[in-house]
Amino acid sequence: MSENEQPLSDNLPSGRIVRPRQRMTMIWIVPALAILVGIGLAVQAIRARGPEISLQFVAAEGLEANKTRVKFKDVEIGTVKSIALNPDRKSVRVSVQMDKQAEGLLVEDTRFWVVRPRVAAGGVSGLATLLSGAYIALDPGKSETSRQEFVGLEEPPLVTSNTPGRQFVLRADDLGSLDIGAPVYFRRIQVGRVVGYGMQKDGSGVSVRIFVDAPYDAFVTQASRFWHASGIDVSLNADGVKLDMQSLVSLALGGIAFSSPNGSDEEPVQKAEADSSFVLHSDQAAANRIPETRVEKYVLTFRESLRGLAVGAPVDFRGLVAGEVSRIDLNFEKEKTDFTMLVEISLYPDRFAKRTRNQSGDEVSAKASRDILEKMVGKGFRAQLRTGNVLSGQRYIALDFFANAKAGKIDWSRRRPELPVQPGTLDSLQDQLLAIVESLRHTMQHVDQLVVRLDKEVAPELTATLKDARKTLDSAERMLGSADKALVSDAPLQLEMRDTLREVGKAATAVRNLADLLERQPEALLTGKKGE
Repeated sequence: MSENEQPLSDNLPSGRIVRPRQRMTMIWIVPALAILVGIGLAVQAIRARGPEISLQFVAAEGLEANKTRVKFKDVEIGTVKSIALNPDRKSVRVSVQMDKQAEGLLVEDTRFWVVRPRVAAGGVSGLATLLSGAYIALDPGKSETSRQEFVGLEEPPLVTSNTPGRQFVLRADDLGSLDIGAPVYFRRIQVGRVVGYGMQKDGSGVSVRIFVDAPYDAFVTQASRFWHASGIDVSLNADGVKLDMQSLVSLALGGIAFSSPNGSDEEPVQKAEADSSFVLHSDQAAANRIPETRVEKYVLTFRESLRGLAVGAPVDFRGLVAGEVSRIDLNFEKEKTDFTMLVEISLYPDRFAKRTRNQSGDEVSAKASRDILEKMVGKGFRAQLRTGNVLSGQRYIALDFFANAKAGKIDWSRRRPELPVQPGTLDSLQDQLLAIVESLRHTMQHVDQLVVRLDKEVAPELTATLKDARKTLDSAERMLGSADKALVSDAPLQLEMRDTLREVGKAATAVRNLADLLERQPEALLTGKKGE
């Protein structure tokens, strides 16, 4: 090696250590994808999750945490998360996690209730939950104010918010046999139902809320009249007994019926607005009764029994119902120490055939009306108590003219004017019956006297006559016995009679032969028989 040559190692570049690059293996892809999917699902669940609401129920029957669903139109929109007692221990608190799609349904007037099998008078419901289990149903409200705490209903609502129709309010003296769910009828077709009732604030009656389905709600007008259709209406009139019943359902559950009179062409009837108020009458007759614009009160004083007369009994004028009995009271007269019966009647002047008018056609004044009534009373216009139905004993007040009425006049000094009365037909009939009974009593006395006389005077003579008759019968019996013996076939009298009849027959034959001969030979009387 020369001096100019350098060592080979000095000319070589320095070496660099290269380490191998680490790459992600395929096994890490699966966990990464799982994490990404989990994050996506979590984000989606958070975005799909709606608000959490609280429901108050009296009891949690049929409800289970993380199992019971909340449904609307059979679509699940929530799940029960927890169930706990309230601090007052009077109800339970149910926490429900709602879906995002149900967020717009949670407003102030939204209603919740538990759907479970129920048996009520109106029928059976919720049978499908026997297999699937109970669930919470939702009926969305129409409010725009959101809410997250609700008080659940213990009974399912009869009408949901999406049911077409309208509600109305009926006022009645009492509830009768009505209950929630009772049917409402129009022309004997069920068109609605009772959805609620309650006492009026002043306690004077009850308010019944009904719902009439569309399109039948259009038949409810301002002139509609409602009445109880519960049970069977029995009426007895001249045509016989009449039974009226809406349906078997109304017989068991009670019900309401209504009618809507048609208006005139000049004044058509307007449709009733929702939540309009009507009077609920006791029966159809009361509902169809024409409301009176003029009512005049009068008092009648009777001294006879008012048995069979009741408040509401008609006041009749020659077959026309001109009013009704509005009150019955008892009055004690100190001077006579006697009781009288006071009957207050409500007269409807417009019920008469025509209103009393003056010559110009206008209605007469109150003073002129009094004068006319005074003249009518002067001609025998009286009030009388009569029997309307003999079977039921119902009585009524009759107004009529009586020719034999005693003199009387109207007492205008009282707060209620007093009309004179005519004794009832029952009183006169009672007097006649008493007279007949008295006459029968005298007649029976004479009959008793006659019987005594017959017993004393006629009986001995009758005994002697009977003895003579007995002797006569004995003689007749002996004569019949002798005749019977004489008529025996082998008796001598019978034999002699037979011989005599035989001789008479021979003589008759000879006479017949002689007659035939003379007919053929008349001259035989002179010349004799030829051939002899």
